[in-house]
Amino acid sequence: MQEEVPKNISETELHERARTGAKIDLRIELQRLERMIEDLAVDYEKFFMQILPFAPEKPRKAVELLIRQLLKAPFHNSATKYKLTSLRSRYQMFRTKWERIERQREEGIYIKDVFKADIRERNRFEDEKSQTTEGKTSKSMQALFNSYKTALEKSTGKAANLNYEKFKKQLLDRAKAFRKTNGDKKMKFTIKEKNGRVTVAIKAG
Repeated sequence: MQEEVPKNISETELHERARTGAKIDLRIELQRLERMIEDLAVDYEKFFMQILPFAPEKPRKAVELLIRQLLKAPFHNSATKYKLTSLRSRYQMFRTKWERIERQREEGIYIKDVFKADIRERNRFEDEKSQTTEGKTSKSMQALFNSYKTALEKSTGKAANLNYEKFKKQLLDRAKAFRKTNGDKKMKFTIKEKNGRVTVAIKAG
């Protein structure tokens, strides 16, 4: 039968236990402390990813209070002393990491925040670009490439290793040639398949 992990305890409960001098089971409390540290680490990751709006200060204070109480408790063997020392060191390592990240966030140099800011700026640029003639042309070219690739794979029955930039250059060259011959007439690209051969046709539309 698997042993149940003790539930986390609030800062208020810890203060009350310290005030009344209630006895504690060191083994259970060490398990509880380990669980609280793990949960706190998860909460800080959520905070740094902006899933949580505020830093988990209350759970952090509860962890620190429990550590102080356990440091004052009478340990009867080296195993419990070692366990507490290990958990305390782990928490200190996490705390140093969190404080470093918080400083980096304040200075605007935290890599995850900088990356997300760059992504937002890039998305904004792409949205604005998509509204321009150049952007609409680029989207049409990409859609034509995808259609050609799909038709080719369906025809051959195997994956097509195509280069989009090369495909784009070839079509632009053909478009220029079309313009020289047809002037300002509208042109239209279509995907055609004949005798197992897939091609991109260009005609006046």
